[in-house]
Amino acid sequence: MSPQDLQRWSMTESRYLIRFDDICSTMNWLVWDAIESQLIRYAVCPILAVVPDNRDPSLIVDPPRSDFWEQVRRWQSRGYTIALHGHQHHYTNNSGGLMRLTYQSEFALLPRKKQEAKLRSALAIFSGHGVRADAWVGPSHSFDKTTVALLAELGIFVISDGLWRWPFTDANNVTWVPQQLWNFSPRPAGIWTVCFHHNKWTTREVEDFGKNLEAYASKITDMKTVIHSFAGRRATWVDHWTAFREWTWNHYMIPNRVRYRRTANRIKSPFRTPT
Repeated sequence: MSPQDLQRWSMTESRYLIRFDDICSTMNWLVWDAIESQLIRYAVCPILAVVPDNRDPSLIVDPPRSDFWEQVRRWQSRGYTIALHGHQHHYTNNSGGLMRLTYQSEFALLPRKKQEAKLRSALAIFSGHGVRADAWVGPSHSFDKTTVALLAELGIFVISDGLWRWPFTDANNVTWVPQQLWNFSPRPAGIWTVCFHHNKWTTREVEDFGKNLEAYASKITDMKTVIHSFAGRRATWVDHWTAFREWTWNHYMIPNRVRYRRTANRIKSPFRTPT
């Protein structure tokens, strides 16, 4: 499908991107090998968010793989989008950043000099291993306007994040490709990125992933095609409205409703009449 066709179709139908976060040398390789076989089978080119220098103990599942960077180069040569996933995946504060989806951050609220030093160090690791940063994926979706400005200065012009329906390009010439889903589901017209974290997947989850790839195969696209289709498109009030509605309903109203219900149950429980 040509870039022009994708933009025309995505305004009336749904298209999906696949993203895997927390890619590092100590991830769950047994599960990943099974996932990759499915990606190859259905000719899917995902976004892989690679941690340059992992210091997060929760991402240490397997012993470090000595050929990790060789694998990353191979993925990139195959057409996979290799995204810079922060620097060390080590959180420094509880800021929700621009997205306000989670409240832990490696970058948001840090002084500009510290952010720049971390980004330069991360990019130096990529460069030293012959890897190009095709995009940015902030750990836990948390980064700020300073991060965005620095990314543009350092040559990264694609961000995978946001709750709107269609990609757009901002004043920094950075193209934002939205990421709104954490599993496959039927969605209205738009570009929908499905984000996965595979380290704790079971055999059943790998099988379900393969079934979903088969079911959605005709609707799955890749980052290169999306960028060619939407780079330069400016955000409209519709983008802002859909993002606000998505955040309010799925990331505020529903979680808080569950939280309020649990709190109410705890308050009422001491006063219940025994049956």
